[in-house]
Amino acid sequence: MNRKLEVGSWKLDIGSQLPAIRYLLFAICYLLIASCAPRTPVAIVITQKPAVTIKPVSTVVPLATLDPFNGSPTPTLVDSGSQPNINSSDPFRINFGTQTAVPTLAWRPPPVPVPLSVRPEDHFWFARPIASNAVNWPHPLYRYGSTYFGFMNAHTGVDLDSPMGTPVLAANSGTVVWVGYGLLGTKPVEKDPYGNAVVIKHDFGFNGQSAYSVYAHMSETNVWPNQPVKLGEQIGLVGSTGFSTGPHLHFEVRIGENKFLKTVNPELWLAPPTGWGVLAGRVLDKNGKYITDLPIEVIDSKRLHYPIVTYSAQFVNNDPIYKENFVLSDLPAGVYTYKLKIGGEDYAGETEIRAGQTTFVIIQESVKQIARTANPAATLGRAPSATFTSTNTPLPTSTPTPTNTPRPTNTRTPTATKIP
Repeated sequence: MNRKLEVGSWKLDIGSQLPAIRYLLFAICYLLIASCAPRTPVAIVITQKPAVTIKPVSTVVPLATLDPFNGSPTPTLVDSGSQPNINSSDPFRINFGTQTAVPTLAWRPPPVPVPLSVRPEDHFWFARPIASNAVNWPHPLYRYGSTYFGFMNAHTGVDLDSPMGTPVLAANSGTVVWVGYGLLGTKPVEKDPYGNAVVIKHDFGFNGQSAYSVYAHMSETNVWPNQPVKLGEQIGLVGSTGFSTGPHLHFEVRIGENKFLKTVNPELWLAPPTGWGVLAGRVLDKNGKYITDLPIEVIDSKRLHYPIVTYSAQFVNNDPIYKENFVLSDLPAGVYTYKLKIGGEDYAGETEIRAGQTTFVIIQESVKQIARTANPAATLGRAPSATFTSTNTPLPTSTPTPTNTPRPTNTRTPTATKIP
């Protein structure tokens, strides 16, 4: 039916003019939208905010470092008050709850080629299982032996928080001895906390014992049992299988046997970045027993704070050489101070981190004079004398692959006394 619109003496045949009216309305809408847009490009200026002092989440100050692109702090997710929810029947399942951002170290030099042993007590024989274009350093608040401030079982490895699908690389040459689910031995195997995992038995050992590396939570694997692999060869992709709260690689070093209770701290075995080193030590009570779960505040010359907590008494082992109960890796060479409380008393010391080396200290209750460095073979139960001082030995350009007994030790160190 043909309709007409009549206003005064003006008449419009709507039926016959409907297409024209539609085009007119479209044109009006286009002009209105165009008029809202800026007539000239607007330059966006990003002003870098100055670094701020981050207060500690608990009694430990979070690690503060720089972004690789603009030098500003880069946020990472770290718990800020909510306690993780631990299931006693599934001790590896962790829910970190609400998380907020704090600065973490996002840039560092490439790692030193392996193997690297500047001194007999150093054994940096493993390369990073993640390349330097992704996160390939340990999570600062959940290191080996950590219980996340007492809220969970002790960690038997380190977590590298790389994105989903990041290539996972063999940390050194060897033979694949495990691929898939069920590494811990749970049934059904799909419920294993390690998820999709790979284990490599390496071409070298330590003190006549075999060395293994473990790569867990992978989304997929690219190797098969009994396959020989070379240093840096891709063996899978980062994932979140098993008991995991998000994409990351769980990495372990095992000595002697491929078993859960045979781990050692990977931070003493992973080569540090060029020009960087490692801090390790023992914290003992007046009777020479290890003090567990004790926060230590480490501070560099730029007043950046690095968190560390002494090992828990469960699931973890001391290094065969250092017999330590705390390790803090990936520290730029320089002078550091550290502070802690033992029995309500303040203790403080100063030490120097040297490139490509592990600096070792011993802190004991009732002994306020702390040596800058200590001999790793120092007898448990007594404070060390300042007889050991590392030298500025140049980093080797190439080091032969270690044999089955790469660094023999003539002095046997007493085993660690467990805290009852």
